[in-house]
Amino acid sequence: MIKLPLKKSLGKSLLDGNTPIVALDIGTETIKSILFTMNDYGVTVNKVSRIQQQQHAMRSGIITNLDTVLENCKLSINELLANLKPEEFPRYVMMGIAGEYVQGVSIVVNYEREQHFEKEVTQKEQEKIIKEVKSQIAVTGKDDLSLRTGLKNDDIEILHITPTGMEIGGMPVNSLVGYKGRNVKLNFYASFAPRTYTEALRKVASSLNFEVLGIVSQPFAVARAHSGGRNTNFSAIFLDIGGGTTDVAIVKNGNVADTQMFAFGGRVFTKELARLTDSDFRHAELRKIKYSQKELPKEVMRQVQKTMYTTATLWMRTLKAALESCEDTGPLPTQIYLCGGGALLPDIKSALMEFPWKRYLPIAVVPKIEMFTPDLLGSVTDNSGDLQYIYDITPASLAKFLYDMEMDRKTKNINWEA
Repeated sequence: MIKLPLKKSLGKSLLDGNTPIVALDIGTETIKSILFTMNDYGVTVNKVSRIQQQQHAMRSGIITNLDTVLENCKLSINELLANLKPEEFPRYVMMGIAGEYVQGVSIVVNYEREQHFEKEVTQKEQEKIIKEVKSQIAVTGKDDLSLRTGLKNDDIEILHITPTGMEIGGMPVNSLVGYKGRNVKLNFYASFAPRTYTEALRKVASSLNFEVLGIVSQPFAVARAHSGGRNTNFSAIFLDIGGGTTDVAIVKNGNVADTQMFAFGGRVFTKELARLTDSDFRHAELRKIKYSQKELPKEVMRQVQKTMYTTATLWMRTLKAALESCEDTGPLPTQIYLCGGGALLPDIKSALMEFPWKRYLPIAVVPKIEMFTPDLLGSVTDNSGDLQYIYDITPASLAKFLYDMEMDRKTKNINWEA
């Protein structure tokens, strides 16, 4: 049986504008959570929390000390719940997941309606088509991930198999229902993760007395959260540079074509700075942050810049390798959006701008580079006044992912659990 994120028996619509929900991004350096509600018009962010993690809590985006992470999550949730009445406490949570063993794949399926193709597709037939396709994706996707990682099929969990586009008779449609035609083309994005990763996240949710609505591939959620992310004329590369990992998502013509994750984030820069200055990790982290904010003396700025630039060049080589592995997507988009705390390092942008893109990668021109700021999020309204930074994009994206799922169910007759 395919286990998909949303449950059918919540008892009421999540789009009522009143049901409080938490989006929880357990990052290597910082736990970020937001308290939000949803209605037909989008997500409303009511409160934001950020809690710094200890160095031993996470590694490369994966929980290594569950007790420490749980304690930090409790601190974060307590910040969200401050001044709320018990009846206003949230019961549901959306969680993000990242790491090198979290795999995502874009799939195009051509389906032929063998019988009654001259008749309009009904809701029941659409659900049957999606169910059949998802069942096949579940089997082949697990087999593929098993070959690539050495994990057994039973150790792999399907996070979500998300419809990202539909055509019938060569015409793009939001829903198949009501259309006639023999040939159906379906675009899906499927995410898989080791079961040990998801079990750790569920333990955290259970300890916080939350019901998990979904565990979502973070690069996919980030790419889909952009205000133009689902438009058929939209193409871009998204780089979410966290403390432990860099998450890459390539969007082409409104579809997420590929995602990659590699264990090279802001923490590598901090460790290199600590090593070269013979200082401890926290002191080096503070110095790195002040460097990004241009708050160090000139002489110290020059010393730190030398380390940051060298490390950023190495990061760029790793990104190049990740993009080379996306060769099946064809020519790369010429727009890059940066988010995550690591993107605040000026040397990241410098490394991207100085890299000889056309010499090494299938790209027409040197890409344009912009920050993915919260004002570029689609269907997200900030009532907290605190959703201001590029490192807030990921938790907001998790909320936007849930909103998209609920709206697809309501307006397009697409049942994600079909």
